[in-house]
Amino acid sequence: MFKIFIGIIFASATIFANDLQTTGVEVTLENGKKVTIKREDKPKECENVAFDPREVFGGEHQASKNVNDKCKRAYVTYFGKIAPMKAAPNIETYGELEVLEFILKAKTDKNLLLIDSRTENWFYHETIPSAVNVPYVYTKKSQYPDEFKEALEIFGVVEKNGKYDFSKAKTLLMFCNATWCGQSPEAMKELMAIGYPQEKMKWYRGGMQSWLSLGLTTIKP
Repeated sequence: MFKIFIGIIFASATIFANDLQTTGVEVTLENGKKVTIKREDKPKECENVAFDPREVFGGEHQASKNVNDKCKRAYVTYFGKIAPMKAAPNIETYGELEVLEFILKAKTDKNLLLIDSRTENWFYHETIPSAVNVPYVYTKKSQYPDEFKEALEIFGVVEKNGKYDFSKAKTLLMFCNATWCGQSPEAMKELMAIGYPQEKMKWYRGGMQSWLSLGLTTIKP
């Protein structure tokens, strides 16, 4: 009952946090002026715009003309929704140093897997070295039954007669594009729905955008 209660509180807090992105928080400055802190509204011109990985992680967006082309990277301010700091009560949220430590430990511990949850076009454009690509859509059993079965094998989960054995399930560190990207959170949600232990899932919330902003190494698979 306690765990269920905690889960309800967490879910409510998540919904509330998402609402604040659009409704905002009003504050009063020292000069008496009121300002509402919220995410910028998406311009109508951007409603149906689809971005390519090269346009998000490379380009001239907001870069001075004096900046060398090799130093320019783009970023998107209107993508997705800002994710809360925790994906679930018992899923740890990682920063870059924790990701590096995880990768180091994974060299000798085969029960640790770094999972790029993005679709293949994003993965093959650029990813974190040693990451395994399991697109988030492949965790959806009803839509991709064959890929779902393959994903479970990668994760070390055994399915028998519709029941799942997580005794040998691997510890997964999942990431996608950024704090606005819903692909890894969706994958974790689907895995939790079949009973995957939260303690065996970790989340790199900042994803590729944070990784690149700090100049950390990437590869093109």
